[in-house]
Amino acid sequence: MPAPAFEVIGPRSPHVPVVAHLPHASTRIPAPIRAEILLSDAELANELLRLTDWHTDDLFAVLGKHGITSFINRLSRLVFDPERFLDDALEPMAAQGQGVVYWRGTDGQLLREPNPLLREQRVAELYRPYHAALDALVAEVLEVFGRCTVLDCHSFPSLPLPSELDQAPDRPDICIGTDAIHTPPALADALTQAFEAEGFRVKRDSPFAGTFVPSGFYGRERRVRSVMVEVRRGLYMDEATAERRPDFRDISAAIERAVTFGLALT
Repeated sequence: MPAPAFEVIGPRSPHVPVVAHLPHASTRIPAPIRAEILLSDAELANELLRLTDWHTDDLFAVLGKHGITSFINRLSRLVFDPERFLDDALEPMAAQGQGVVYWRGTDGQLLREPNPLLREQRVAELYRPYHAALDALVAEVLEVFGRCTVLDCHSFPSLPLPSELDQAPDRPDICIGTDAIHTPPALADALTQAFEAEGFRVKRDSPFAGTFVPSGFYGRERRVRSVMVEVRRGLYMDEATAERRPDFRDISAAIERAVTFGLALT
């Protein structure tokens, strides 16, 4: 790859034991990978419009001034998805053709020809180095503070995509995702209350459940906490064009207040 798959932004010696993970904000697809995608340019643009967590790298950037380090994927999820389980048997979206490497798009259309060798190459060149770097960052935070909270930052469309598992049309403004091992109830409760205090309608694990835990610590290191914050895109952007709404900065500031207040309580 001509450029790294990820970027780390923030204090190298963390000021607070929090890492914000932003896996789906990019639309970048290197030319060799674009060549393997079967869609026309217009069809690909529509998939990117639907699947990208637009502007989340900027929406959550305000957290950096509070000493939070950001780990950002600089490649589109159509290149590889770092938040999918490597084992397809553990990954619910693999059945939709959207595991670590997506074979199918949001309408079930063929995105690229399924190819186990291509998947192995993508895992070796991108997925494993990405996870190794994120594991190293979290280990650094643990070394300094004895604990680390991963803030899993996403956005979601106001209407369900055909490929999504939850097709309920009633969607909240904010979804808080949890893990049975790595999300203390007090953390999820504090963030829920903080977002509700900002006037947002909040649901827990709906329409998306779970939260990302770096693979080196998943299920075996309780000092690593994780919680997912998903923001409904219609709050801050025009979902037909991906253009930011005029009140983008107001929404970003409200997220900043809610996250920093919620984390401070736990």
